[in-house]
Amino acid sequence: MSTVQHQEKFAQLVKTKLSKKELHWLDQKTTILLAVDTFQKFPIFFSLTSRFISNEIPKWESNELNEMEIIYPGFSKSTWTKQDMVRVILMISLNPTKNKQILESFFETAEMLELVSFFKGLFLLENANDFTSSVEEGIRTNMVNVFDSFTAGNPYAQKYLEEWAWNQMVLKALFLDRPLFTIHDIDKGKNKNLADILQDYIRERWSAFRPVSPEIWRMIQGNLREDIIGLLEEREIKGFEKAAIEFVLNNNDHNEEFWNEIGKQNLNK
Repeated sequence: MSTVQHQEKFAQLVKTKLSKKELHWLDQKTTILLAVDTFQKFPIFFSLTSRFISNEIPKWESNELNEMEIIYPGFSKSTWTKQDMVRVILMISLNPTKNKQILESFFETAEMLELVSFFKGLFLLENANDFTSSVEEGIRTNMVNVFDSFTAGNPYAQKYLEEWAWNQMVLKALFLDRPLFTIHDIDKGKNKNLADILQDYIRERWSAFRPVSPEIWRMIQGNLREDIIGLLEEREIKGFEKAAIEFVLNNNDHNEEFWNEIGKQNLNK
């Protein structure tokens, strides 16, 4: 399906989860945004969403989730409220030849929950690639839920970010103690530059007697340096961190299920 078809299907599925009152409000606002002379009302409507749309997390049937995963790969890895989804529909209602200035301007003043919806919605825009600078700026945030909005279950980063920005995002995830296994297509983002950055990070953390996330080894597998191997021989490592390191040392073939389990155990420790 084309991006426009994905947008239409997304809106169709979301609307089945809205009350009659909510649906009426949304239809009214999207109609206004479609008009050339009124599309600049977007910031007002985006902010008003929290007053007219419930923050409920809707329940999805398995077939609906499957459809959402086709439209938005990784959808089920993050939490979507009705407000998130309605805001995204407002975003895709804007003309793609005019949306960049409006959305980037709004990005500068948006509140925290509005930023969450903003970052979630970028992938569904026809001109999604025009907003890489917004995500690059977002990587600097220390607001965990905002950071998660473009990492956890969001296909945008892997599809559109350049390698340097992707690498910074993964490193920031570790700084913020965020799980790596929820990042969409995390393994496609493995690269030697990232492995070197992370191994320097490990040396720095260990020299300060501070731990590192066992998930870090997932991104180093295949590019493990001799200096880090030497450090490993000097350390006593236990539990699932030991399992992760041994997996890398043995140079086993990549196993997504194994690494996801390491991530889940670390999240629940």
